Amino acid sequence: MEQALTFAWTNFVRLFFLFCPFFVLNMFLSLTEGGTPDEKHDVAIRVTCFVAAVGAVVYFAGNGFLNLFGLNIEGFRIGTGILLLILAKDLALGSDTPTAKTKPKNIRDIVIVPLGIPIIMGPACISPIIIIGADAMSNPDMSWFTVIFGFCGFLLAMASLGTILYFSDTLERIFSKGIIRIFSKLSGIILIAMAANMIAQGFFTYLDNSSVGAKLLEALTR
Repeated sequence: MEQALTFAWTNFVRLFFLFCPFFVLNMFLSLTEGGTPDEKHDVAIRVTCFVAAVGAVVYFAGNGFLNLFGLNIEGFRIGTGILLLILAKDLALGSDTPTAKTKPKNIRDIVIVPLGIPIIMGPACISPIIIIGADAMSNPDMSWFTVIFGFCGFLLAMASLGTILYFSDTLERIFSKGIIRIFSKLSGIILIAMAANMIAQGFFTYLDNSSVGAKLLEALTR
């Protein structure tokens, strides 16, 4: 039980920051500008349900996806870290997303595209979820109970983001868009650290498990 709770909590913290909540909030406010509170609440609920459904598929099918394409999980981890690093750099520097500049006539049309995909569930978010799910299901020491409990961490992170979007008008009144942008940049800095850790973990694990790494280690210890 302790392992399951730890795994769920770790997933919650990692995924909450991977969702870039303040960046998403900033995009949500821009895309729903002029909408009624009821419309914004409806969009927040719908996008939360949509992303939760996509996340479930990605989390539980991640290991099968890697096996299908014959991908090494450590190589995929390195590539994901690089992709996340690029996104985090833009986020930390405050780059705007082009989708925020185009508003649909009906704000409910933003639920799937662009809010659900790619703003929330973009490649830099989907890839880490694949890795988390694949790591869990390929770990012989981790029971299915722990794997499912870990998914609850994802649902909690998504519910937290949905709550932020649901109360977006209140948060805008309290913090203003300028403060929200500052929080968004701080999230980018945290993501840079997470990306660097992901790249380093993938690289050193790959070296440990490969013949190239063994030869390199042998050469260094001579």
